[in-house]
Amino acid sequence: MIILVILSIGICCFFAFLYFQQKNALKRLLVDIEAKKVSETNLLLTSKTQNTEVEKVINAFNLLFEELRETKVTSRQEQETLKLALHNITHDIRTPLTVASGYTQQLLRKKTNEQEILEKIQDNIRTVSGRVDILLEYQNLLEQSIKPIFQTVNLTELVKQELLQYYDALQEKDFDVDIDLEQAYMITNDIDLLKRIMQNIFGNVLKHGRDCLQVRVSETQERIQVEVVNRERQPIKNLEKLTTRFYSENMSKTEDSSGLGLYIARELAELTGGYLIIQEKEDLFMVILDWPHA
Repeated sequence: MIILVILSIGICCFFAFLYFQQKNALKRLLVDIEAKKVSETNLLLTSKTQNTEVEKVINAFNLLFEELRETKVTSRQEQETLKLALHNITHDIRTPLTVASGYTQQLLRKKTNEQEILEKIQDNIRTVSGRVDILLEYQNLLEQSIKPIFQTVNLTELVKQELLQYYDALQEKDFDVDIDLEQAYMITNDIDLLKRIMQNIFGNVLKHGRDCLQVRVSETQERIQVEVVNRERQPIKNLEKLTTRFYSENMSKTEDSSGLGLYIARELAELTGGYLIIQEKEDLFMVILDWPHA
C-alpha cells in the first residue's frame, strides 16, 4: 500500500513537473514573440521543450514572422520608389511651367487682342504651379526633410501679415473680415513654417468659404491659440476626414483643391510643437491652431 502511495505521488510530481515545464516554456515563448515584434530581428523562435504541438506553434510563428518581414521589405521598397517618382515628376513639371509662365507674361505685356485668353492661361498655369508646390511640400513631409528652426516669433503680427496677402482676394469675393489681432503674443517657433500653415488655412477659406471670416489670436492658460472661422459654401459631409491627405469634399472637375491643404497644415503644426483641430457649428467652419508660449 505504501509503495502504491509513493508511486502515485511520484507520478503526480512527474506530471506536475511536465506541466510547469510546458507553462514556463510558453511564457518564454510569449516573451520572445513580443521581443521579436519590437526588434524585428531575423533570429528564429526556439523552445527547449520537446512537445510536438508546441514545436508546431513555434514553426507557424516563424513562418508568419518571415512573411511579415518580406511584406515590410516590399512595402518599404515600394514607398521609396513612390517617393522618388513623386520627387522627379514634380521637379520635371515645374521647369516647363516656369517657362510657359514666362512666355505668357511677355504676351500679356504686349496687350494683344487675345488678352482675356492669355489671362485664363496664366491663371491655369498658376493653379498647376500651386499644386506642384503643394506636392513638393507633401514630399518633404514624407521624407521628413523639414527641420524647424526655432526662434522667438510675434505670432499676432505674423498672422496679420499673412492675412494681408489675401485681403484683396477676400474683398473680391465679398468676405466680411472681422479680426482680433491687437495684442502681441510671442511664441518660440519656425517663422517660415508658421507662414506656410497660415497660407494653407487662408487659402482653404478662399476655396471653400463665403461671406465672413473671423481671425483671432488669444491666450489659453500656458498656450496661444489662433482661431480662423468662416461660413461654409456647402455643408461638410465628413468633418473628421478633412485633415486626411488627398481628401476633398467636392471632387468635381472644376474644383481647385488638391486635398492636401489642411493635411499639410496639421502636419506642420505638429512638427512645430502644436496641434490643429477643426470644428463645425451650424454653417460655420472653425480651425484652431495651438502652440505653447515662448
